[in-house]
Amino acid sequence: MLPLVLGELVRRAKSLWASPTAQWQACEPTREELAAAEREATTGAQFDRLALKKTVWEGYEQGSVKLVCKKLGGLARVLVLLPKGVNEPNWALWARVFEWFGASPDKRPWHVTYFAAQRRREFPEGGQDLGAEHVNGGYTTSCSTEGIFIYRHEEATRVLVHEMMHAACLDEKGWAIPHREAMVETWAELILIALISKGGNLAAKRLWVAQSHWIADTNWKARHENNTHDMSDYAWRYLVGREEMYARLGIALPAARPVHARRAASLRFTHPMLEA
Repeated sequence: MLPLVLGELVRRAKSLWASPTAQWQACEPTREELAAAEREATTGAQFDRLALKKTVWEGYEQGSVKLVCKKLGGLARVLVLLPKGVNEPNWALWARVFEWFGASPDKRPWHVTYFAAQRRREFPEGGQDLGAEHVNGGYTTSCSTEGIFIYRHEEATRVLVHEMMHAACLDEKGWAIPHREAMVETWAELILIALISKGGNLAAKRLWVAQSHWIADTNWKARHENNTHDMSDYAWRYLVGREEMYARLGIALPAARPVHARRAASLRFTHPMLEA
């Protein structure tokens, strides 16, 4: 049986997928959009400590990275910088993500710049503490259409949903940042399950079972091998902190499977079945 909250999201997704959608159209990036992409790629490494954006941008300047620009009516504009061998986003799914959230607070189009770096999230060896370089893949400004910036190909759609929560003013403003991020991440994963299921209860149940075990196992390893215990530990907000948020929503997670968890190398937040 689906958790009650997820069941409601799945019903909404079913209605959304049954409705007509706008079509993506090719567009030309504006001078301002390219300037913003370059600025974000070359300055400020608070989250992108591995300089993934910069590497992709340099590839674009050297001609080895393709630039794709698409617009979804007046709802969204997306710039994608694609290294060789990396696929474009699932445009049909991304359209539904934007439609899920609707118009921006200021009614201007949502702007997303996506640097599709191929660096995966992986647990570091030797029990190292988890930092931004291990977990982060995007950022934005809350309640703003100044731009969403995504810089990992892995889990790009999940990151889009997460950052849309912030940009659409749906995060809890009165909460401490770690709790706010944990709740946003929890909702992003549930919304992603609903959207990928296309409103199918059986599909959603299958995805939830896989995801709930993935959360339990990943959190076990983060806690026992990488010192992620409470909100003072940076990665708590994206990993272990979800346990508290699921409990707030009345959703029980399964017990961890230490044998599986110890062998885990991937630090992605969602099960590979949710890669879309």
